[in-house]
Amino acid sequence: MENFKYYNPTKVLFGNDVLDHLCPEITAYGSKALLVIGKTSVKTSGLYARVVSLMNICGISHYTYEGIKANPLYQDADEAVALAKEKQVDMIIAIGGGSVIDTAKAIAMGFYVNHSVWDFYLQKAAKPTQALPLFTILTLAATGTEMNSGTVLQNNETGKKLGYSAPCLFPKVSFLDPSLTLTVPPNQTAYGVSDLISHALEQFFGKGESPLSDLYTAAVIKLAVQYGIQAIENPSNYEAREQIMWLATNALNGTLKAGKNAGDWGVHDYEHTLSVLFDIAHGAGLSILYPAWLKHHQPGINSKLAFLAKNVFDVDDSDQTTAANFFIQKLAQFYTQIGTPTKLSEVDILPTEKNKILDNLKTNKVNGSVYKLTEVDYEAILELMW
Repeated sequence: MENFKYYNPTKVLFGNDVLDHLCPEITAYGSKALLVIGKTSVKTSGLYARVVSLMNICGISHYTYEGIKANPLYQDADEAVALAKEKQVDMIIAIGGGSVIDTAKAIAMGFYVNHSVWDFYLQKAAKPTQALPLFTILTLAATGTEMNSGTVLQNNETGKKLGYSAPCLFPKVSFLDPSLTLTVPPNQTAYGVSDLISHALEQFFGKGESPLSDLYTAAVIKLAVQYGIQAIENPSNYEAREQIMWLATNALNGTLKAGKNAGDWGVHDYEHTLSVLFDIAHGAGLSILYPAWLKHHQPGINSKLAFLAKNVFDVDDSDQTTAANFFIQKLAQFYTQIGTPTKLSEVDILPTEKNKILDNLKTNKVNGSVYKLTEVDYEAILELMW
């Protein structure tokens, strides 16, 4: 096993109507809050009005920054920082999915500095030592950002999508009510399942031998397949929704990487090129990329794939190559079954975009931490996605 440090201070309230406990959780942190939301869904669903009502009951003054995009931009975070400073808020409450929460984390650390939040992501600024207290109300099970210190933003002008992490960015409390995801459309549900599976795989392919983490990872993927199908077939299935929500949280709250390094993350790095260039859903890009990445690296990872074939899809073939092939095929078939793409053509990205994609990969020096990627690898993986 690799040496590791496990730290996760986020308090999670999980279950139906946990939002009723909002007031006692936030009032100790001050009297003014910035609410951060996306475009329309939390308003049309009535969730925003419910939170505002709770703010009034709590006696918390509140201001709102809205319009966070699915692939969030650093410019929105900078604008929200200006509003937070103007109103001198004491805390941030993020209502939404991963993009909203990631942006809220940027706002939280941007509050105490005088430069753009993008400087953090570019590694041009010192690591933040303080951030505004952050509370999250999750509406989409996918990224796990509700229980970690990571955040991803992008800059469309330079074609960069970058991640960042600091200990002060862990949410103080996250409210996870699966009923808030019952109205999530099938495609977004599928993208979320794809995202959580990819997080599990990224850590599975990290450096280090950690049998417990590997078995935990396989269980997360196996259950994601089971409940992902159920949620797509019956969107009002509360049990399926609650299982997916907790799976997504555990897929990236630090548990799966125990005994390993932080993971490989080459697939995520590669996918950032697709979402920044073509504005496709992150989970959709990952479901296209992962089967291709696995196939490209298969000769060197057959034993790992055979382990997943056995523990995810119950296939115990003595021939590792056969088992490995089976896992890749079954994973792609599952993605198709739940309605998330496995080919670039399914999201209208055609071979004519090849050079544009390769140029961005080269410019951003896309790579994995364990399975290194050269320019030859970029092209070979890209060909497998068509």
